[in-house]
This record gives sequence, C-alpha cells and structure tokens, in this order.
Amino acid sequence: MSSLISSLTAILPLVIPALAGIVLGIVFHKRAPKAATMVIIACILMLLQSVFIVFTMTVLTDLAGSGSFSWDMYGLLVSSVHFVLGVSVTGLMLAAAFVERPAAPVPATTAHAAATNTALRPHRGTAVLVMGLLGMLVFAPIGTVAWILAARDLGAMNRGEMDHEGRGQTTAGLVLGIIATVLMVLALIGAGFFVYSLSQMSWSPH
Repeated sequence: MSSLISSLTAILPLVIPALAGIVLGIVFHKRAPKAATMVIIACILMLLQSVFIVFTMTVLTDLAGSGSFSWDMYGLLVSSVHFVLGVSVTGLMLAAAFVERPAAPVPATTAHAAATNTALRPHRGTAVLVMGLLGMLVFAPIGTVAWILAARDLGAMNRGEMDHEGRGQTTAGLVLGIIATVLMVLALIGAGFFVYSLSQMSWSPH
C-alpha cells in the first residue's frame, strides 16, 4: 500500500501537466490542429510514462528483488523506456512550438457589427486561462475562482454582453478550473482518510 501511495505521489508532476495539455489541445484544435495534435500525443505519452513509473515501483522492483531478473536488466529496461518516452515527448513539444499554424480567418464585418462589438465588455479569457493553469499546477482554489469567472463570462458571451473572441481561452480556463477543483476535493478526502487512519492507530508503547 505504501509503495502504491509513493508511486502515485511520484507521477503527479507528470499526470497534472498531461491532463492540462490534453484539455488545451482539444480546446485549441480547430485553431491550430497540427500543434494541438502533437501536444495531445505528447501528453498521452506522459500519461504512459506515469503508468510505467507505477508499474516499475509496484511490480518490477519486487521482481528484481526476488531474483526473477537481475538488477542490471532492471536498470537497462527502466532507463530505456524512460529515455524513449522522454525524447518522444520533448520532440513533440518542440515540434508543436515551431510547427506552422494556420492563420485564423478574419470574418468580414459590417459597420453596424463593428459598432456593436465596441459596445461589448472586453473578455477575460487570458486571465481566466492563466488562473486555471495556476489552479492545476500551483494552488487549487485559484482553479475554483477560474471556474466561477469562466462560467459567468461564457454566460455573458452567450447573451451578447461580452466579446466572444475570448471564448476558447475562457472555455479552457473553465475546464482546467473544474479539474483543479475536483483534484482539490479528492486531495481533501484523501487527507481526511489519512487523518482518520492515524487517529485509529495505537500509539501506546509495547
């Protein structure tokens, strides 16, 4: 049980950015399909790497310790898999950063539409997206704030009260905020169970 908890803790730095990358890749796929596809594939490989970490810590280590195969073979296998996955992820991310992105089409607007757009409230898509990322990677309650702001802004866009150009960023911030909030709730539940299990342990000296 302790090895499983340790392995799950070890993969969080891979799992959380991978989930965030998959969400962003899906949201921005229409705007930059090539780059988004590369990011999604790279994030899937990151998830596979995290699965392999769990497999290594819970299965391969025990097999090597029991003598099923040598530690040299263990080291060669683990380092080879991590090298291949790591190089693949890095290459895909670099390619996604420099791949040619299709230019977003600029719709023809009439004078009346242009005048209407100037009356709209400016969107907060970038701010909401940054807050969602911070909630995922740094401090989960920020993600909850991003969730609330994104929901309100999307509602305003649907009513024609806010500039709709930030819908993609706002939607991404909404999804990231939801994920951060769910992870926070799960962490709180896990912490509660941990504290409860500690309270049930006997600390009396033998």
